[in-house]
Amino acid sequence: MGLNILAFTRYERMGASSRVRFLQYIPHLESKGARITVHSLFSEDYLVRLYESGTRSVSGVMSAMTRRLGQALTANNADVIWLQREVLPFLPFVAENLLLAGKPLVIDFDDAHHLYYRNSGSHVVRRMFGDKIDRLMRRASVVTVGNQTLFDYAQAAGARDVRLIPSAVDVQRFLDRPLPKVFTVGWIGTPVTAEEAFPPVLASLTRFLAETGAKCILVGARPNQFPGLNAEYVPWSEAVEADALGRMSAGLCPLADTSWNRGKSGYKIIQYMAAGRATLTSPVGIAASIVTPGATGFPCVSPEDWYGNLMQLYRNPTLCASLGARAQETALREYDTAVAAAKLYDLLSAAAR
Repeated sequence: MGLNILAFTRYERMGASSRVRFLQYIPHLESKGARITVHSLFSEDYLVRLYESGTRSVSGVMSAMTRRLGQALTANNADVIWLQREVLPFLPFVAENLLLAGKPLVIDFDDAHHLYYRNSGSHVVRRMFGDKIDRLMRRASVVTVGNQTLFDYAQAAGARDVRLIPSAVDVQRFLDRPLPKVFTVGWIGTPVTAEEAFPPVLASLTRFLAETGAKCILVGARPNQFPGLNAEYVPWSEAVEADALGRMSAGLCPLADTSWNRGKSGYKIIQYMAAGRATLTSPVGIAASIVTPGATGFPCVSPEDWYGNLMQLYRNPTLCASLGARAQETALREYDTAVAAAKLYDLLSAAAR
């Protein structure tokens, strides 16, 4: 009989973390004979509202929590539970462990989710849930993480088996996309991440665009989210993602140096690499190791770094193309979904045994 996997994800396909760390692997796992049931906590409507207005529906959240509770209570036939972060937010570990019903558990983190509780402004939340993620890590048969920072954290928390599986991209979707004739700098993400990331780079980017006449594409940002920036805003969807990245000459990944960003898994950079595009990034967390300076992109710290490196790529199309080609080679070798899926199947199978 094939492996029976019950996957508890946080989102449906619109949520990047669930799509990238879970849902995109399902066809690969099923091709090996696995049977997978997926229960997502939050619906697409939840994310649409969050991205468009920055608000959450209280009734929608409560409905999602109630539905997830029912799904967990009836999860009796799984050989292994494949869990994203936690079963339910703000559910004590003792109750969550009961819901897991002694099943083998593979739990995944691609962000520093423990900081939600540990850094909460509420003393009650910190006291009740501050060690919840640590205890889940110790409960799991295997903890999978997306970067070295989380790997080190899980080991320090006492996890029995920790595996670093970088976020991956189906690189085949992005091949054979020549650089645009007009230099175009791009970014991809969500309105939430755009609001956090862009302010430090806005002045440099605005100056560069004004002086060169280059183009700018922001994929997934809210329309006119940055009114002073001469940019084209492209609504994100999985269907347009590859074409949108193909319209870029180089990708941006600005990051503030925070404990949260040091725990991110660099998916944006991996997308640029898969598309054969050079990346300019803040050297924060895994971003500092994914991008090889002068080979696949450039680290940028100061406003002059951002401006100068953009100008260098603009003035030297051969350099821009060679950085992108080497980045794509790296993505095929190290960050392709087929590579990651094979590792995941082996881990899930071993946990079930």
